[in-house]
Amino acid sequence: MRPLWICFIWTLAVLSAWAQERPPVSANSGFRWMWGLDGKKTSEKNGKRISYQEEEPGYHWKGLLLQSFEFNAIENSFRIFSDDTLRALTANKPFWHDYIASIKQFNMRRWNDGDDFLVNYVGHPMQGAVGAYLEIQNSPWQSRVRWNQPGYWNSRWKAFWWTTLYSTHSEISPLGEAGLGNEGGYTYDVKCILHCGPKDPPSGKDTNNTGWVDFIVTPSVGMLWVFAEDFLDKDISDRIADHAKPDAVYPKIIRGALNPSRSFANLLRGHKPWYRDYDHPITVFGAGIHFTKLENATGDGGKEDRAWPRLQMAPFFRGYSTTVTTSNCLYCRRMVHGGGAQFSLHLWRWLYADAEVAHYPGASPAPSDRAGGNLTTGFFGFRGGINTTNYALNLSLRPGFLQFDDAYLSSPEEGKPAPERGTITHFAWNILLAGDYKLTRNLAIRAGIEETLVRYRQACFDASGIGTPNPLRWLVQGTGCFERPGTGRPPYQSWLSHEDFTNRGSWGYQIGPVFSF
Repeated sequence: MRPLWICFIWTLAVLSAWAQERPPVSANSGFRWMWGLDGKKTSEKNGKRISYQEEEPGYHWKGLLLQSFEFNAIENSFRIFSDDTLRALTANKPFWHDYIASIKQFNMRRWNDGDDFLVNYVGHPMQGAVGAYLEIQNSPWQSRVRWNQPGYWNSRWKAFWWTTLYSTHSEISPLGEAGLGNEGGYTYDVKCILHCGPKDPPSGKDTNNTGWVDFIVTPSVGMLWVFAEDFLDKDISDRIADHAKPDAVYPKIIRGALNPSRSFANLLRGHKPWYRDYDHPITVFGAGIHFTKLENATGDGGKEDRAWPRLQMAPFFRGYSTTVTTSNCLYCRRMVHGGGAQFSLHLWRWLYADAEVAHYPGASPAPSDRAGGNLTTGFFGFRGGINTTNYALNLSLRPGFLQFDDAYLSSPEEGKPAPERGTITHFAWNILLAGDYKLTRNLAIRAGIEETLVRYRQACFDASGIGTPNPLRWLVQGTGCFERPGTGRPPYQSWLSHEDFTNRGSWGYQIGPVFSF
C-alpha cells in the first residue's frame, strides 16, 4: 500500500503550499488589475493609481476540480476506446476486487515501468504540464503572473504540488490506471503485451507496468515543460504579436501552437487556445468566475430567464423491462411495475446532483442466480439540460444498483440441492431522458424514458478460456477457477479475479409530478 502513503504525504504538502501568504503582484507585471497584501485593488488611470476597497477574488476551487475531472474523463475515454483489453477488463471483471489486487502489486523497488521513451518522457510530462496549468488558470493572480515576474516561482511551486497530486491520482486512484486497466494486477513481457509468438519473440523482461518513473517524471518534467511554454509565450509569441496588425490571425496560431499544454487547459474551461488571463481585466469576483450562475444570466431581449429550482422532488410510477425468473422461464425479460422518487439538487446553471430510489414488488416470481423476489433500485449521479418558462428537458447519467431480496446466492448445479437464497446486488449504469411540462412555478408533470446497463455475474473463467472474451484469454491462460491468484505461465501471471460478468440493457418509462422549491 505504499502508493497510498505517497498520495497522503503529497496531499499534506499541497495543503501547506496553499496556506502560505500570497506574494504581492508588481505594478509593472503587465495586466490591468493588481492587488496588494492589504487586499486593495488598484488600477492605472490617466497616469494615476486608483485604489478600490474591494475584496481580492477567491480561488476557483470549483473550476479546478471540474476541469481536472474533465481532463481525467478525456484521458480515460481515450484509453478505453483505444485498448480492447482495458474495455474487456472494465466490462467483464469485478471492479473493486481487481482494483485492490492491482494496488497491492505495485512494485516501488524499480524505476522503469516497461513503457517506451515516448510515453514516459514525452506523454506523461505533457500530462503533468496540463495539470499544472489547470491549477494556474484557476487562481486570479497566478494566471496573470508571467515568466520570471515577481511571484512567478511561488505560483509555479503551487502548480507543481497540484499536478503531483493529480498525476498520483492518475496512477493509483479508482479512476486512474490501477482502477481502469488494472495497472499492477498482471505481468507481461515488455516487448509483447499479448502472448509472444514466432514473429514477435519475447525480450525476457517482464513487468506489471509499475515503478517510480511516472510518479516522478510526470510532475517534475511536466513543470520544466511549463517553464518552457511560459518563456516562449512571453519572449517569442508576444514579441511576434507586437509587430503584427491588431486583427492578424497568425500571432494567435503561433501563441496556441507554442503552448500546447496551456492551450489544452484553456479548452477545458471553454476558452480559445490563445486566451491569456493577463490580456483581460477581472470583472467578475468570487469562486464561480468560470461558471455562470443562472440568476446572473439573461435571455433574449435582456429579460432574466426563469431560475432553475434549487431542489426538486419527483415521485413517479414506472414500468421497467428487466431480467427476471418465472416458473417457466430462466433469465427472461419481463415488464415489472413499481414506483419511487427522484431528488435533484441544483449545483450550477445546467447541472444537478440527481438521485432516485424505486421499488418493484414481486418483480421475479421465482429465484435464480440473477433475480428473485422484490426488486429495489437506486441510482446516484448528475443531470443537466435546458430550462424554459413552460418546459424543461433533462438527461441524467447515474451509476447505481439493482437488488433482489430472494435470489440464489450461487449458481444451481444439476443433481445438487438448490443453493441458499438471499439478497443479491448488481451494479448498473442508468441514463434517463425526461421532459417536464410546468403547470405552475412549483409544480410540473414529468414523463421520461430510461435505459439501464446491468452487470450480471456469470461464472469464473476456466483454464480452457472457453467463454472468455478474446482480449482477456491471455490473462487466464492456464489458470483454472480453483487456482490461487498470481498463478499462470511466466511472464504472464495475474492477480485479478477469475469471475466473469456480462452486461445487459433494460429499458423503462415513468410518469409523475415534480415539486420544485
